[in-house]
Amino acid sequence: MEILFVMDPLERVSPRTDTTYALMREAERRGHALYFAEAGALSMRGGTPWIRARPVSVLVEGATHRWLGEEVFREVSSFPSVWLRTDPPFDAAYLEATWILDRVDRSRCLVVNDPTGVRAANEKLYALRFPELCPTSLVTRDVRLLREFVEEHGEVVLKPLSGHAGEGILFAQRGMRGLNALIEAATAGGRRCEAQVFLPEAAAGDKRILLLDGEPLGAVLRVHGEGEERNNFHMGGSAAHTELDEDDRRIVRTLAPALRADGLIFVGIDVIGGRLTEVNVTSPTGIQEIERLGGRGAVARVIDWCERAAPAAR
Repeated sequence: MEILFVMDPLERVSPRTDTTYALMREAERRGHALYFAEAGALSMRGGTPWIRARPVSVLVEGATHRWLGEEVFREVSSFPSVWLRTDPPFDAAYLEATWILDRVDRSRCLVVNDPTGVRAANEKLYALRFPELCPTSLVTRDVRLLREFVEEHGEVVLKPLSGHAGEGILFAQRGMRGLNALIEAATAGGRRCEAQVFLPEAAAGDKRILLLDGEPLGAVLRVHGEGEERNNFHMGGSAAHTELDEDDRRIVRTLAPALRADGLIFVGIDVIGGRLTEVNVTSPTGIQEIERLGGRGAVARVIDWCERAAPAAR
């Protein structure tokens, strides 16, 4: 089977940590043909999506990849499986890519995650479809409301709605010096932000749980580095072994029907102290850390699913 990965440049990929790379490596080991493209290579001819893609191997020694031929210009639906794995931010270019991929012939081509579902699923706001699972939250650009929220709850995390990898996260406390300035920074340019009550359990780390078609693949505990409050790997966080507990499984059971209905097949959810904080749908990471810490077989399960679900298999 030919599998197309729409992603960021391979030169930026870390073979040891990157989730997309792990999926590509397993697919190639099984004999599938890999193609690479960036989202900017998408075009529309009439109402049909086309793309400039290049065949590639990732099973090479001493390098991240090796090109196997020249770039080809093909109809996207000619690939039985397409993985949309471009990192955030979810900007105008990303939005355009989802619009183009909406037009893929679903009877011939499986797109993971579904572009319509990705477009509808802001990674902060999607979690708030299930407010009973989340910390007490407020989404607004109203400085007065945010200040009142901090004064009421004492310690609050401020997150930009379009942020990723821990960027732009701020911590606010009742009575702190410069609180107004902090809130103004969080809402600069008229941006809305999400304010969540700080969960003390975050000091021990947060769980990244990867889901495949609504079922857990495994979890990893992300622990912040010295001098840092954010647990994200991109901010120097490290990975530690963890297991799913009953609270985690309750969250997964609650989310699963909505994720399946929205075509959100490969998803990463973030959980702190039994509370859901984010639902990551664009390019969730953590699968290599899960495998190294005891969750063997997670990558194989993803490719197994892809082989079964692709239209070519049906």
